Amino acid sequence: MKEKITILTKKDLDISYFVGSGAGGQNKQKNMTGVQLIHKETGAIGRSSETRSREQNKKTAFKRLCETPKMRLWINAKIYEIRMGESMEAKIQREVDKAMSLENLKFEYYDPTI
Repeated sequence: MKEKITILTKKDLDISYFVGSGAGGQNKQKNMTGVQLIHKETGAIGRSSETRSREQNKKTAFKRLCETPKMRLWINAKIYEIRMGESMEAKIQREVDKAMSLENLKFEYYDPTI
């Protein structure tokens, strides 16, 4: 059985509602059923106002949020952290430290008088 891990919660999102767009007149939607989700850490945005259902718009906005490049990168980084037990930043720093070790550095001296 696979273990279910939650990496994203409501606390990570700014949720706002707005009146959906469309033609005016009597058929103009007056309820705030449009949904905008903003992921606080990455700034990724998902919006939806296609239906008259707030819940359906929320699901669509969340799907769109998860499809943004910023969000996909963040999700992949979180999955890497869970699987490997270290953050991507720590791995990159370790690789940089290894590359910058003394045995990998080459020093050259140029004497302009020669």
